[in-house]
Amino acid sequence: MDESSEPLRSPARAQWVAVVAVFGAVWGAFEISLGAFLRSVSIPMHGTLMTGIGIIIMLVARRTLSAGSHHGRGATIAVGVVAAAILPLSVTRGMHQAMVGILAEAACIEIALWIGRPSRWRFGLAGLLAALIPLVQLLTVMTVQYGPGALSTFREMLLTKQGGERLGLAAFTAGSLIGLIAVASAVFGLVCGMLGWSLAGQILTRLGRKAE
Repeated sequence: MDESSEPLRSPARAQWVAVVAVFGAVWGAFEISLGAFLRSVSIPMHGTLMTGIGIIIMLVARRTLSAGSHHGRGATIAVGVVAAAILPLSVTRGMHQAMVGILAEAACIEIALWIGRPSRWRFGLAGLLAALIPLVQLLTVMTVQYGPGALSTFREMLLTKQGGERLGLAAFTAGSLIGLIAVASAVFGLVCGMLGWSLAGQILTRLGRKAE
């Protein structure tokens, strides 16, 4: 019988749960500590920076659990659920949007990796797609709130509340800013995805396990 069709044994199931719980808790801890700090100091697009951390954490968990089997499937969703469940412990406001973002990022990566064998470039693609979620989420929320004035409001918020003016972004139109942020987010996500692949490979090597 093929190994991938065999049911998970108890030790393997316990390992899966432990890895998901630990990595999800780490991501959640980053969100309610570093994430809260970045919001307080008005770092432009701080959500994308936190997404990069989440991408690396999810993909490391995914590859370490996938080594030698197909049991890594579902790991990114589970890690995202654990991380999102920790956010209500934060004393900062607006955690509900962060929870939605985390679950969307986890689902995006899970879908991107569901079919086929894991590879460096597939991890990079998954990271690229997930890194676009914060921008899409922000634009969706602002469109619902402000309607036709969403783009101008987005530009004003980025320049003033998030410090974009200090970075010399005042010369850009709203459309140009969205394009610039989308490209930067995509490249950032690609790098984070490939970094997650490499870090997981190093962990597997240290554990004496075969890194696929």
